[in-house]
Amino acid sequence: MAIFKLPQINKMLHVVCYISNSIYLWSPKELDRFFKYVQQENDRKNISGILLYNDGTFVQVLEGEANEINALFTSIMRDRRHNHLTIMMDRSIEERIFGGYETRSISFGDVQEVKKIKSRILLPRASQYTKSVWAVLSPFFSLRQIGMKGYGV
Repeated sequence: MAIFKLPQINKMLHVVCYISNSIYLWSPKELDRFFKYVQQENDRKNISGILLYNDGTFVQVLEGEANEINALFTSIMRDRRHNHLTIMMDRSIEERIFGGYETRSISFGDVQEVKKIKSRILLPRASQYTKSVWAVLSPFFSLRQIGMKGYGV
């Protein structure tokens, strides 16, 4: 008797990138706790990306399986700690930019870290996806960097 295996279904990768305004200014201690929570949850769900905060503004890139990203983003949209959420990107992707991104804490006064992120995104044969992500993130790195905080997730 032959046993037939069902074909494995490739799980589609998806990205959502958004910018939002916090309803209050976060203290460094609050940000540390929040980013640690985000990091743990995203690791558990196999979601990669980056989350940046500056002076009341968040920008986040979330990459992962479409079902996980959609469920997480639905939760993010309901989160009352921020408002004026603007979706910058919401689409399928072929591969992750931030998969295996090693840096968990980004110090924005650190020029080397900005170079590391740029080199990860702006490869010589950069895809349209990577160029689009850099278009969203680059203003964050050119802002006055006092009070900026971010984490690769």
